[in-house]
Amino acid sequence: MKEAFQMLSDPRFHLLYGVTQRFGMGPEPRRVRLNREGFKLVEGVAKKVMVYPRMRLAVHPSPLKGDAFAPIFGRITDITERSIFVDAVEPDDDLRQAAHEAKQQKTDLLTLTEQGRDLAVILKGLGLNTRSLGQDCETLIINALNPDPGVTWAEPMLLSHADNLKVALEVLRRLSPARDIILAVPSAMRLQRHDVTVVGVPAQYPASVNALVIKAVTGRENPEGVGIVGLHNLWSLGQVACTGLPLIETVVTIGSLRHSGNYIVKEGSTIGELLDFANIQLKSGDTLVRGGPLRGESLDKLDRSVTKGSTGVFVVEAGTIPPMEGHSPCINCGACTLICPARLTPSMLSRYAEFALHERNRAEHIECCLECGLCGYVCLARRPVLQYIRLSKHKLGLSGAEAPLQELKPRAKSIDAASAAEGGK
Repeated sequence: MKEAFQMLSDPRFHLLYGVTQRFGMGPEPRRVRLNREGFKLVEGVAKKVMVYPRMRLAVHPSPLKGDAFAPIFGRITDITERSIFVDAVEPDDDLRQAAHEAKQQKTDLLTLTEQGRDLAVILKGLGLNTRSLGQDCETLIINALNPDPGVTWAEPMLLSHADNLKVALEVLRRLSPARDIILAVPSAMRLQRHDVTVVGVPAQYPASVNALVIKAVTGRENPEGVGIVGLHNLWSLGQVACTGLPLIETVVTIGSLRHSGNYIVKEGSTIGELLDFANIQLKSGDTLVRGGPLRGESLDKLDRSVTKGSTGVFVVEAGTIPPMEGHSPCINCGACTLICPARLTPSMLSRYAEFALHERNRAEHIECCLECGLCGYVCLARRPVLQYIRLSKHKLGLSGAEAPLQELKPRAKSIDAASAAEGGK
């Protein structure tokens, strides 16, 4: 068990990397796969239809979910319940003219007078998800830490994309009713800004999990009137505000054991094309992950794609970590309980989920799970603990990752983010 905790002192759990250069531009996709779950197609959008960049393809009934736009010149080759597939084409003059006219229809967010919900409607129409940006709170914290070990785009966003951040903050103040906006950054950066209050947070995972950032900034667990938004979302807001055009890209870290880089990539870009572009070869036994290495999801096919909210694409090489076993029994070592920053008992949560006893997990306060992934990382039996917990949350109809800390089950010893990252010392 001691060895399991010592793993968390590994430099890979640091969240500060000294990366300051601007993001590289990703590949121009040969094919994109856009998410359409819950979306309603715009009239006229169908198979074989030709599309151009920033052409609106679908809208979502939620006022907080941004519309979907084509990121490339292409032809729609298939539409399913889950995806819209577009193959790239060389545009003719008519398609280029349509794209040019669309690009001229810019929205100057800085001169608009709309605020609050009225502004949110405009941003939705520009492809932005506004759920976290327009939270009804008195204090809004911007989580400017890298969300997972291995993800490295936060520092360049703060330092090299300062203009983007400045414009995003101007729009955010009109969108959110919050009286105070606080920028939470890695304390070692010693960042100073005149346009927003800056608070330093230790850059050691799991300190970047939203609920733990809130606790680090306010000193309280689940305080009333406090909301939080990720820096990745703020960058997207700044991108739309600076260009005046719909959002069709995201920033991802593409990484493996020997390579890492940050790129602006088109929404819907396939994982296979991104790995080829970054010169990362996927070999037999490797694990493909979308998102961060700890909280991301493993993928089974290279034609899966990135969305606006994707933060990373990683290859975990075979042999670098012990493989997880789907039905490996819990050995009751207690490592997951000792390392849990929310003071839960992941072993019980995962066992109830394994045997479909999901209702019992309510008494175990499953809604307080932060989904940081540390339980599965330290599990000596190599059980997919986080995956079991996510399954149970889904069956219970609970919200996804980073549910707020609330009514935490008391324990004799409280473990906060810093002590968890240092092995519970």
